[in-house]
Amino acid sequence: MNKILVVISVLFFSLITCQAQEGFPPFSWDHVPVSAHLGVGDGLTTEQSNFLADHFNFITFTAGNTQNTVEPNIAMEARAVKQRNPNAKVLFYWSSDMWKKPWKLSNATFPVNGLLLDPKNDNKESSYYDLTRQDVRDWWVDVAVKAVGEYSCDGIFVDGAGTATIKWGRVANQEKVADLEQGLFTMLKDAHEKMGQDKIIIFNPLHGDDLKKGPVGVEYLSLADGAMMDDFDRSPDITQQDKEYLFNELVEMSNAAKDGNIIVFKAWPGFTWWSDPEMIKKPHEEIHRLACERITFPLACFLVAAQQNSYFCFTWGWQGEYGTYDWYPEFDKPLGEPSGDMVKEGWKLSREFKHASVWVNLETKEAKINWK
Repeated sequence: MNKILVVISVLFFSLITCQAQEGFPPFSWDHVPVSAHLGVGDGLTTEQSNFLADHFNFITFTAGNTQNTVEPNIAMEARAVKQRNPNAKVLFYWSSDMWKKPWKLSNATFPVNGLLLDPKNDNKESSYYDLTRQDVRDWWVDVAVKAVGEYSCDGIFVDGAGTATIKWGRVANQEKVADLEQGLFTMLKDAHEKMGQDKIIIFNPLHGDDLKKGPVGVEYLSLADGAMMDDFDRSPDITQQDKEYLFNELVEMSNAAKDGNIIVFKAWPGFTWWSDPEMIKKPHEEIHRLACERITFPLACFLVAAQQNSYFCFTWGWQGEYGTYDWYPEFDKPLGEPSGDMVKEGWKLSREFKHASVWVNLETKEAKINWK
């Protein structure tokens, strides 16, 4: 009898996996697989919308620089992109843990007293959802269902899930944090069931072992369809990431993708809008030129670890003007399927593709991509 139950369980979860993958964006090794993650603000221009549709099959829309209600704009831009590119999959940004002001339609029905306030800052923008409450979880799931049912999205990008327990520790004791985490597990499961198993849930962040706290976010992979790794070499002038951590990030990425997950590798050109404010004041052409000079290292790191359904996202911020509408020659070069996994010799990693040879040194942060 137990064997029968095990077989039934395996078949059931295999069916869920197949249904979810049917909803995945189309994936190809023909060129570097890329994704976009940007705020819609008060709406995109036709030129911007067309650029996204023509260059990306996988896009996440968030609020961006606006104080207006964001849900209608996300819905409008999702429809515009998918009308031009029916293969595109668009995700609705939806924070798992923190109150976000621009989501005014959603916030209007938020349960009374459903927030955990930070005792050091009682501003709603610094407050957390009390996910121990059924009504708060139901509210959150209802918005996720609207994202796919009313806002024309193909799933949700669940921000903050991977590090939620760390942030909750600022406002709650250990027992409460454990209850909140269980609430988050339940909420993600309910969201998938009610949105439909062919809809996509991507959470953020997933991190490799930093040799102090261990990997981050791995426990949520079984409840989602994948994750974003958002801090690979984000701002090396401010926060140095050692070679061990960089390698562990790549291993975590590779393993998660091999398990059938979508992985978005959020790469940075060595600077960000918040860590280098003086840089951002420079002419856009100058910033883009520097990004072009610095793309080789993060791209090589991505390529040595990428698997099926892995995507490269390269900007210096979350607003569209921070690099989303820029393009790079490497993205137009033929790539082809990999001939195998990465080869490691010390801190030097290499990998062969049909049309490219990739080499990277994590210790010196040197890299080469020879396009054949």
